[in-house]
Amino acid sequence: MAGNSQIHLITDGTAILPLERFRELNITALPIVGRVGNKSFMYDQQTPGHIGVLAESHETRGLIEIVGPSPDDFRAAFERSLYRTNRMLVILSSGRLSPVVQNARTAARDFMGRCDITILDSQSVSVGLGILLERAGELLQRGDLPLPEVVRLIRGMIPRTYVVMISHTLDYLYRSGKITSMQAILGAMLKIHPFIAMEEGDVIPTEKSRRPERALDKLVEFASEFSRIQRLVILHGYRTLDSEVSDLKGRMEQIAPSVEIPVIAYDPIVASHIGPEGLGLVIYEGVWR
Repeated sequence: MAGNSQIHLITDGTAILPLERFRELNITALPIVGRVGNKSFMYDQQTPGHIGVLAESHETRGLIEIVGPSPDDFRAAFERSLYRTNRMLVILSSGRLSPVVQNARTAARDFMGRCDITILDSQSVSVGLGILLERAGELLQRGDLPLPEVVRLIRGMIPRTYVVMISHTLDYLYRSGKITSMQAILGAMLKIHPFIAMEEGDVIPTEKSRRPERALDKLVEFASEFSRIQRLVILHGYRTLDSEVSDLKGRMEQIAPSVEIPVIAYDPIVASHIGPEGLGLVIYEGVWR
């Protein structure tokens, strides 16, 4: 077993980072497992099953259930880590959106007394999780800060990481318990397109638009409030209209002309709450300290 000076960084498959950064920072990512009906799909950046799960949900209108990584998956990862180190930092997608954080905590209880496992809820997803993960890996590689200080610095980044989305259906918000049945019925009658913000790790419908183009305007208005954007990413679903994506990207390029703006498909955890056809932004504000 390796000495206590080495800390192994573990995450789940929603984290978006260049694959070479996973290798450089020695990060283990456990695939997300999403299920629609009787079909299961695995997702991380090397097994992009999120397109399959989004397509299946789009075609069947089935609810996406997140079933992994399970406690057993985390136990296996912790056991493998013990060959190298008995210290682990586990940074995961928001615990309010899936059982992944709770599954990790359940597994960690079996290792009490054998190793030091710190589990941090990122209160984010996708690129937001990736931003926190990359910074944690860089700080750990520096090796000049104790783990509690690294965790404190990463926690300090969470309030500066924003995720906002729009959806053209209320079905998934209702079935994931984010709105009531009456809100869903009235919203469907009025053809509402909700604007959804991630607040303290939960997805919260905050505004409603009766025209899809007005919902898109809400994303632009949100981004325009930032005076300093360090990272900006567009998230899209399955068969999100190309015109919407290109319109949003063009307007984002005007707001943040010096920032590269990748366009990526969002993951099964996001889809389980807003459905397979949404559109959104991840914004990281400010500079790393």
